[in-house]
Amino acid sequence: MVNKSTWAARNPGWPVMQPREPPSAVEKERRSAHAASRQISAAQRKDRDVLLNEAIWSLAEEFEEKVQVLATMHNVTHEKVKKLLGGHKYYRNPRGTQLANAIIHDKAHEVNEGRAHGEKLSLEQIRNLARVDPKYQDMTQEEKDELLHTLTEYRALKNTSVRVTNSAAARDVQSTLEHIFKILDGLALCTGIYVCLFATRGHVYDSSQPFWYGTDNVMDFWEDIMDLEPDEIVRKLEQWAYIEEWNSVEGMQRMCAHILNSGLRVVAKKKIRINFINFEVAIKARYGINILGWPEGVPFQSPRTITNAEHLRILRDVLKAGTCRWAYMSRQCLEQFQDQLKERRSAGELIGKPRKRRSNAGRKRRRVAPGKGPKSAATIDSSSGESSTEDDI
Repeated sequence: MVNKSTWAARNPGWPVMQPREPPSAVEKERRSAHAASRQISAAQRKDRDVLLNEAIWSLAEEFEEKVQVLATMHNVTHEKVKKLLGGHKYYRNPRGTQLANAIIHDKAHEVNEGRAHGEKLSLEQIRNLARVDPKYQDMTQEEKDELLHTLTEYRALKNTSVRVTNSAAARDVQSTLEHIFKILDGLALCTGIYVCLFATRGHVYDSSQPFWYGTDNVMDFWEDIMDLEPDEIVRKLEQWAYIEEWNSVEGMQRMCAHILNSGLRVVAKKKIRINFINFEVAIKARYGINILGWPEGVPFQSPRTITNAEHLRILRDVLKAGTCRWAYMSRQCLEQFQDQLKERRSAGELIGKPRKRRSNAGRKRRRVAPGKGPKSAATIDSSSGESSTEDDI
């Protein structure tokens, strides 16, 4: 029987974020010592802050007196002098990955690898070791780029890793959504926007609880207009999440097919469907559209005919990430592809699957106007007629 007790168990192909080990007795004693040291430092810092505030007030009084002297001397207002003196330059730190952080990350991985939870070096100790390490002194640009790339990959892996236990996942859900609620409350206060949100757990084993959230009186919309109580909506959402089981084979087949079809319609700007068997002729040569980034090892066929769960999981992940996508071919590529098709046909190769021959091919049939019955006795030859059945998804 397949283990589905946790989110990590239901996603075996994803990296797992390991939980922290409980602190040992030595670590608890060290934390107590650090807490006592911080209390002493806080008291000393408070005394220094009092002295600093007194000095700042004294400086502010001297500043006001000198501003008034300058204003009187040059016959200008007090506010103009303060405005001229109050110019500041604000520098915004970039949000990209910094080399200093990349160095600390590399050194931490080097010195803390294999150490127990209570024996790992602190950030200050790692920073001091990195400061005197000669390999970080005169680095080439390639070495710097490698460190930055390693840290970027680590952060991306950390953001996309799954929680290994249900309790850890529930805590992550609670803390993240509380942060989102604060942002939305501030946004509603500043802009007057209305936002509602419904959330539920994705599996019966998950410990997070379903709930709803709304700014101001937005939840009255569901009661007054839709005639639905928010509690009823979130209850139905929870039931739907239990039944849907998006990580099942059927759920992944539906999701992949939906993403592929909707993406093709957006790019082509037409209501068309994918024909995998005749893809080279029906899609690629006819519309000049190709699919990029199809994962290696996954057969190029309709997702509804793929039964391997691992193949479906890989295809779903690349489709959601956008690495597998539809794109128009350049004019040169399209012409080259069409020339290749002609050469293959000339060599006698059968490209794709021919359409199924009509059951009444070769027999004459009346021409009928839609909705009006037989219009005349004219007949047409259907010997070349073919059915339009295709392997669409």
